[in-house]
Amino acid sequence: MASTVTLEDALSNVDLLEELPLPDQQPCIEPLPSSLIYQPNFNTNFEDRNAFVTGIARYIEQATVHSGMNEMLEEGQEYAVMLYTWRSCSRAIPQVKCNEQPNRVEIYEKTVEVLEPEVTKLMNFMYFQRTAIDRFCGEMRRLCHAERRKDFVSEAYLLTLGKFINMFAVLDELKNMKCSVKNDHSAYKRAAQFLRKMSEPSSIQESQNLSMFLANHNKITQSLQQQLEVISGYDELLADIVNLCVDYYENKMYLTPIEKHMLLKVMGFGLYLMDGTNSNIYKLDAKKRINLTKIDKFFKQLQVVPLFGDMQIELARYIKTSAHYEENKSRWSCTSAGSSPQYNICEQMIQIREDHMRFISELARYSNSEVVTGSGRQEAQKTDFEYRKLFDLALQGLQLLSQWSAQVMEVYSWKLVHPTDKYSNKECPDNAEEYERATRYNYTSEEKFALVEVIAMIKGLQVLMGRMESVFNHAIRHTIYSALQDFAQVTLREPLRQAIKRKKNVIQSILQAIRKTICDWETGREPHNDPALRGEKDPKGGFDIKVPRRAVGPSTTQLYMVRTMLESLVADKSGSKKTLRSSLEGPTILDIEKFHRESFFYTHLLNFSGKEQAKWQFTPIYEDGEKTAMFQIHLKQRFLFAAVKKHVICKLTITSRRQPNNTKMVRFLKQFSPLFRFVRTVLPFSQEFQRDKPPNAQPQYLYGSKTLNLAYSSIYSLYRNFVGPPHIKAICRLLGYQGIAVVMEELLKVVKSLLQGTILQYVKTLMEVMPKICRLPRHEYGSPGILEFFHHQLKDIVEYAELKTVCFQNLREVGNALLFCLLSEQSLSQEEVCDLLHAAPFQNILPRVHVKEGERLDAKMKRLEAKYTALHMVPLIERLGTPQQIAIAREGDLLTKERLCCGLSIFEVILTRIRGYLDDPIWRGPLPSNGVMHVDECVEFHRLWSAMQFVYCIPVGAHEFTVEQCFGDGLNWAGCMIITLLGQHRRFDILDFSYHLLKVQKHDGKDEIIKSVPLKKMVDRIRKFQILNDEIFAILNKYLKSGDGENMPVEHVRCFQPPIHQSLASN
Repeated sequence: MASTVTLEDALSNVDLLEELPLPDQQPCIEPLPSSLIYQPNFNTNFEDRNAFVTGIARYIEQATVHSGMNEMLEEGQEYAVMLYTWRSCSRAIPQVKCNEQPNRVEIYEKTVEVLEPEVTKLMNFMYFQRTAIDRFCGEMRRLCHAERRKDFVSEAYLLTLGKFINMFAVLDELKNMKCSVKNDHSAYKRAAQFLRKMSEPSSIQESQNLSMFLANHNKITQSLQQQLEVISGYDELLADIVNLCVDYYENKMYLTPIEKHMLLKVMGFGLYLMDGTNSNIYKLDAKKRINLTKIDKFFKQLQVVPLFGDMQIELARYIKTSAHYEENKSRWSCTSAGSSPQYNICEQMIQIREDHMRFISELARYSNSEVVTGSGRQEAQKTDFEYRKLFDLALQGLQLLSQWSAQVMEVYSWKLVHPTDKYSNKECPDNAEEYERATRYNYTSEEKFALVEVIAMIKGLQVLMGRMESVFNHAIRHTIYSALQDFAQVTLREPLRQAIKRKKNVIQSILQAIRKTICDWETGREPHNDPALRGEKDPKGGFDIKVPRRAVGPSTTQLYMVRTMLESLVADKSGSKKTLRSSLEGPTILDIEKFHRESFFYTHLLNFSGKEQAKWQFTPIYEDGEKTAMFQIHLKQRFLFAAVKKHVICKLTITSRRQPNNTKMVRFLKQFSPLFRFVRTVLPFSQEFQRDKPPNAQPQYLYGSKTLNLAYSSIYSLYRNFVGPPHIKAICRLLGYQGIAVVMEELLKVVKSLLQGTILQYVKTLMEVMPKICRLPRHEYGSPGILEFFHHQLKDIVEYAELKTVCFQNLREVGNALLFCLLSEQSLSQEEVCDLLHAAPFQNILPRVHVKEGERLDAKMKRLEAKYTALHMVPLIERLGTPQQIAIAREGDLLTKERLCCGLSIFEVILTRIRGYLDDPIWRGPLPSNGVMHVDECVEFHRLWSAMQFVYCIPVGAHEFTVEQCFGDGLNWAGCMIITLLGQHRRFDILDFSYHLLKVQKHDGKDEIIKSVPLKKMVDRIRKFQILNDEIFAILNKYLKSGDGENMPVEHVRCFQPPIHQSLASN
């Protein structure tokens, strides 16, 4: 029977677990929680195809085929990565030098152990290419059937077959380029045969097949061409694929550089496959089945394209190696030598800059209202037109990113294929390696500058669009949803009515399948009383259809089904003598074709995100040994970087590495920087904040390389060990107005807690030990006597233990907080001045021009205003813009002018807020007995601060720290600020103990040691602090009186009756 355990015993047993020693001696710490990122992916790869049972059945079957082919394409991509990153393993393995070598068995065993996994990958690659070729040829054979050729084949299907053609071309070229693959297999085979690992005939045969597969160049292409040529009509289907790629390329129906270059490679490799023993591309051209002239034009414009990673291929090579090229070479211009204007990056920069400026200006307008200021309209308040503008802006931005990235990649590929020599570049030495001639010496200074400029544009635009990602995502989904629903529920309604009326059953079934696949009805179901469903006309008042509005995008399967079914309606083939297109009316055909064309980019845009943009964004990584830059093209494959590391595209000269004088200039300019800086104290009185050590990053994630990191570290070391204007300017740019307001509010809370807490308690305590009366001695006593008098009167203050530690530390924190606010306002003011100067030409604010003798100022200003009228934004937008744009322009113009004329001061508000914290009576003391002011009484704060100032003006010993070293100027700023806010500035100047000693010593010039205090040294310190105090008082009074110009034209003066002598008081 099991024993029962009470609750108390159970809890005590659990508590004992905390004392249980861990066997691995690992500390009991909890790791940081992993962040969760929700990233929707609308690309389902047709996994949801069975959900759309209302669609046409054969297109659902095609979706199943598509899904399998896409999986095979992904597997092919993995094998391409494997080949691209392959490095020779056999070269690192010790070789057996002779048969008598004693450890040869061990070497062979280790060779097999190391190489067997790699050879298994190669064997799987050989099997995969067989399967892929069989799958591709099986699809070609099915589509080339005589009856099937009469039927319609969708663009999506043809494009997938084109992707297979591209995959075969890439895999074959990568296999040809990698000699290390064959060497590794040979080493493995030699070791395995010695150890008799392959004893079965089947394994020996497979190993032999793999050897032949790896040894024969173009083996994949040959196998593919052999199987295709036995298929009747394969050239016609390949012609359809090539024509589709030509059409897509001509109409820019692609988004990423990879898609663009894939279309060109499919054209070239497709022509090579078509031009065989049973087919002739020139006869197909004569029959108008393909257009070789147009393809030749494309290949002439883009002669070299990236193949995979940093490898490239000349498109003309496909033409030159085709079967019937020799007798038709005169027809091709792309095969002749000569450069293409496409590779002149400097000439393209004019258009690139223009496009960049135009798009950035448009994007900034939306970004300011949607993201920065938050003044944009709420999502629920936006119209379809506003969403459409954002949708178009997102698409345009992605297209520009793609276009610029593609241009850089194409220049890079061209340079690799066409290296320079000493005749073309005098800086190229005779012994330069091939790769150096293709990269390091192959770029002019103008080309390097242009490449850096384009990269900066790409990365800058990508950052700006990343900030708008949430806005774009919502607008994209809303626009696509609206377009699909409007088209399906409204546009297709009339064709459906006509099909039902005329009893066109096939068209009716397709249209109804489209509506059932995509429609999201307002009431949840299709309206049963719609007259269009009966083939009848709408009533005279019309039939109202309310199309809902939601920000929900369709899946890729839905888009595929809808686009394919629409395409079948307007295709030139339909499986019968009479096409479906002939049964549709002209406007309906135009509507369907327009929607089909516009919906091409929906799939790309639905996956719009930072990751989607990264597909074409390349990252410049600086190579430390070569002073060069290279591009990691496909960021989804970060492991490619290890293989691409040695490869570069251009030599980017980093000025800071070539011109050490820049560092001297920075040091020179540093002397003229503003006065205030925060530096570490030599003796900290507060607990130092413990920060985690930053992780060690690789050089490429900092400035590019170790050499560059050292260079930049040397430059930026000038800004270390202090916090000053450069850092605060950066903080202000980063945080903006709202962020700085939050920081200042938190600082005010700290100041309030100190002034009304710790500091107030110290003030009350010190006021109690201050002498009740302390008159300023007469000059006749001399400076030594006055010093001794003050030292005796303030003995309790001088000997107070916590004065130079906790009290001064708290005052310093208040002063530092005040200084930070002042520096922040100065930095913001500089930013505002720059903004106002930049905005001035667009507001018709022109500088006063120089007038020569005999010229009229007003006439010259009018000519200048007429010259820059086109830049005046408000009238221009009022004439050409929409009402919303006009309102935005007027508000922006008014806001800028208000900033110019208001002259508001943040620091003045800070001081006013702090003045409200000094509400305790101890700061001001009781009312004076004489009705005017306290003269000798020590009851006001300025008298206490005079005592504190006397204490820290006393010189310290040789091995002691001064108050400046321990607390800096923050201490003085705190004291002077409190005195100024209490209105005790002038009383402090007149009645201060130290200042009185300074005046007397300046008069008598004596130097003695009184109470171990050297008089002359103390007076020197008093004079130094007097200068500092005067500067602080001047700054504070400037800000506090900044708003008194109109309200207080004259200073208010209180008038008192002259005092009456005691002898006359009775009379």
